[in-house]
Amino acid sequence: MYKFISFIKEFQIPKKQELINALASFSKKEFYIFVSTTTVALISMLIILNLLNNKLLVDVPTRGGSITEGIIGMPTLVNPVLALSDADKDLASLVYSGLMRRQTDGTFTPDLAESYTVSPDGLIYTFILKKGSKFQDGYPVTADDVIFTIDKIKDPLIKSPRMGWNVVTATKKDDYTVVFTLNKSYISFMDNTTIGILPSHIWKDVKDTEFSISPYNIKAIGSGPYKIKSVTKNKDGIPQEYILKSFSDFTLGSPNIKNVTIRSFSNEKDLIKELLSHSIDQAGNISAINASNFVNKNFNIHTTTLPRIFGMFYNSSNNKIFADSNVVKAFNYALNKQEIIDKVLYGYGTVVESPIPGTILKNEINDSTFSIDKANELLEKSGWILGIDGVRVKGGTTTVTKTKKVGKKTITTKVKVAGGTVTKLEFSLTTGDTPELRGATLVIKDQLEKIGAKVNIEKVYEMGPLNQVIRNREYEALFFGQIINHESDLYSFWHSSQTKDPGLNISMYNNPKVDKVLDDAQKTINVEDRISKYKDFVGEFNKDLPSLLIYSPKYLYVTSNELNNINLNTLINPSDRFASIYTWYANKDHVWKIFSNK
Repeated sequence: MYKFISFIKEFQIPKKQELINALASFSKKEFYIFVSTTTVALISMLIILNLLNNKLLVDVPTRGGSITEGIIGMPTLVNPVLALSDADKDLASLVYSGLMRRQTDGTFTPDLAESYTVSPDGLIYTFILKKGSKFQDGYPVTADDVIFTIDKIKDPLIKSPRMGWNVVTATKKDDYTVVFTLNKSYISFMDNTTIGILPSHIWKDVKDTEFSISPYNIKAIGSGPYKIKSVTKNKDGIPQEYILKSFSDFTLGSPNIKNVTIRSFSNEKDLIKELLSHSIDQAGNISAINASNFVNKNFNIHTTTLPRIFGMFYNSSNNKIFADSNVVKAFNYALNKQEIIDKVLYGYGTVVESPIPGTILKNEINDSTFSIDKANELLEKSGWILGIDGVRVKGGTTTVTKTKKVGKKTITTKVKVAGGTVTKLEFSLTTGDTPELRGATLVIKDQLEKIGAKVNIEKVYEMGPLNQVIRNREYEALFFGQIINHESDLYSFWHSSQTKDPGLNISMYNNPKVDKVLDDAQKTINVEDRISKYKDFVGEFNKDLPSLLIYSPKYLYVTSNELNNINLNTLINPSDRFASIYTWYANKDHVWKIFSNK
């Protein structure tokens, strides 16, 4: 150590003249070697420093930038109490804030609320608002605004489409405390707390009869991440473009992106054209058939599985073949669900085996479900014999074809079979008049005919008339989709008390065990306990198979490559894609990781 210290003390940086003399003493060859070695060393050092610097750098969002999103439809009711169309809901989700905000993982985080508590019986919810929360015109958000909003939702003259508040009484404890008292357990109540809060100082003087035509339904004022800067209308006076700017007093922090423009289109064809020409930056709810237009073209395609379950719902009251358990089980084996997804949705879908969407209970897919051999075996076991026309029959006297193998030869014979009244394995399949629904029914028809079932697709309705057919239960089998926005929807879809209109049990399912499970689940606040009950429900469902569930479609959101931090992990409604928009960013900077939090 002493020698090392002595060396450092004796070491001196050479003077300028000493360096000149040293270089002058080099031969020509030695000089070239010195220069080459020094150059290589400097370049190597620079490369190493650059690599080290890049390794330490991370991207961080910076505020600024603009995005333009295209939507289908004209937003005219930018009002959380009245919003009905997807276009209305999109704008309302940008402009308004609720007590709570849904996160990308499906859970909730306080928005206007500071905190909340729930009574042990799940009937009383107490919310404390954040002091300092403001509307976009500078007025404070108070308990009066919350009470006013809920009262308007419950007012029959307003005709709000928002459900779930009729069982709730909202009372003001003080200026920043609201108490919700439920007259019965409602497991989806927290979903309701995401509804945007209206500024009562603006809306209190608007008459109920004028509520839906108020100009504040267009030039809306809320407390959400973005406020409306300007509205451009078309020649008919209908809003066509909204320009929004970030709201700096948004409770969860000023959004990174400064300006958001929402541009309306009347159809997907025009929207796709503008997206490909980069006149707009992004668009949601793109159909699967158009998704291929954006692959490898400077776009990102974000996908998530929606809580929509499409399948074939049986009505055994109108066709008795569905009362045969072996028939419905055989149909389940005969259907190649992935093939339907690939042909109809171009692969943008998820196979479904459970009546409960993955947002509530993770689907456990059975890879061995598809089996033509098992389907035929079940039908034959139940007495369904293949007729000469390729359609299976049961009962009566008819000529059937039988085959048997003798050595390497297959011998075919025609024999008469005696029985009661002849019943054909035949049914009509009703659906809606959309490309996806029509396409799916054609694939179903083709697949089921391979096991000797005759499927008649004679009734394809526009959505209006189809709704009436469903309400009257005027179908033998229905290919349609269920939208499960809330856990409480499961009760409406599968409880036996819901088999008649306005109930939504379109399979006419009646199972006392399932009824009890659904009754109990409505009263069970603990999530893990509810999940346990739902598993019992799925077990009973799979024994009965009251419907043939096939797929859940994926939501497709196309954005430019410049847009970052988009997460659509759990999407209940399409407008939920904007729930985390305040964290998105279009501009970014590169800083060392140790400074990223600053």
